[in-house]
Amino acid sequence: MKRVVTALFTFAVAASAHADVAATYASKCAACHGKAGQGAKMAPKPIAGLPAAEVKKAIAEGKGKMKPVKIEDADGVAAYVAGLK
Repeated sequence: MKRVVTALFTFAVAASAHADVAATYASKCAACHGKAGQGAKMAPKPIAGLPAAEVKKAIAEGKGKMKPVKIEDADGVAAYVAGLK
């Protein structure tokens, strides 16, 4: 029983963390990069599926016309973008 409770708790925390980074992406990135990272008018090149390290570097340092963005969980957002398809 203890294992089941632990597994459910772990799943709940992971689901919550995923929802948090998805909300962060939606509020800080989607306006320029599209809801699914497919690109948009401001940033037409898709970012969905890019390596997390590349995304994290762009968040921290900026890239092209994009200026650096302060994101508390940049690692999580980078992993989220890497997982988009």
